Amino acid sequence: MEAGLLTCVGLGWWAIASVVQWASAALARAPRPEGAVHHRPADFSIVAPMNGASDASAAYVAALEELARQGAEILICASHADDGAIAATRALWPDAPILVGNDTTFNPKMNNVRKGLEAARRPVVALCDAGIILDAGTLCSAAAPLSDTVGLVLALKAGEAPGNFAADLERAYINGHQARFLFAADRLGIAVASGGVTLMTHETLQRIGNWRGFNRWIADDYSVTRSVRELGLQTRLGGVMPRLPLGRRSLPVVWSRQVRWARTRLRLPVWPLVLWEPAIGWAISGIAGLAGLAAAGFGVEVLLAGVILHTATWLAAEAWFLTGRCLGFDSRAAVAAIAREALAPLLMLRALSGRRIDWRGTDLGGQWRGRRNDARGSSI
Repeated sequence: MEAGLLTCVGLGWWAIASVVQWASAALARAPRPEGAVHHRPADFSIVAPMNGASDASAAYVAALEELARQGAEILICASHADDGAIAATRALWPDAPILVGNDTTFNPKMNNVRKGLEAARRPVVALCDAGIILDAGTLCSAAAPLSDTVGLVLALKAGEAPGNFAADLERAYINGHQARFLFAADRLGIAVASGGVTLMTHETLQRIGNWRGFNRWIADDYSVTRSVRELGLQTRLGGVMPRLPLGRRSLPVVWSRQVRWARTRLRLPVWPLVLWEPAIGWAISGIAGLAGLAAAGFGVEVLLAGVILHTATWLAAEAWFLTGRCLGFDSRAAVAAIAREALAPLLMLRALSGRRIDWRGTDLGGQWRGRRNDARGSSI
């Protein structure tokens, strides 16, 4: 490749990635105006699945108990009577309403959640990821966009209070990467799906077939978004972000979770965007920019200055987004953001290298393939 062409390609690649970085931050940093709050705690059924004692943190159980005192219907779900979450929850909240039982579908999470969704009776149903701290104000504000035209609201979680570097890295994935791109896509009118708190009216839940609306694709959040959209209703990301205290995390657990999410998204119709992510990340776009500068004949001093400028502007865009959402950004967050970006190509290679999607010891990918194969066999 001629030097002039390499220069154009390298610097063009870097420029496109930088535009995407800043444009996504601009679109995502300011919450969109929400309607007035028109619900009270007693309007909500909160389905709270747990798996293992670690899911029943003191702060999480206390938040659920407080919502129950304010009138919300709490439906804690555990798959088995010997699940450690039950004893841990009872120790903190002796009268906690816990539903026990397990289904036999391909999705172990939904096998646990089904009984809670079927038991929910309040006008608004909220499916909450374990560990998210919900207070009455956050819950009611998150549900504000629900209307005759908006059938589903997803309130993205915000990681906070990391206790070690692994938790800093997870916060960088949750806040600086996932939330930024999801909020940006939502502002562009693109239907997005993610975990956190899933809110819909009881009527909409019944119209999508209750738990069945969550079980049509391999990812339950994507599945429920598609199910609601097919009713002719809009789906939205909520303006508020309930907090998820991170504490101390294990680096292998954080990494395996990112691999699982990447492999799951690669099995959804959004897979081309997933493949594109590393290409516009800090690492690959920076290498492309350096290659362009080198091809233009610049020396080491200019290349070093380019690396510094590239890194500084990249972090500045992320910090701008996070501060706009009242999320923390400090030196630890900056180091974790660079580590996340440096790992992005490796993460994609790892995601492409296998088909197992491990969810707490269960191969969700294998279960899904088995279901698809069974469906094809029964249609012959």
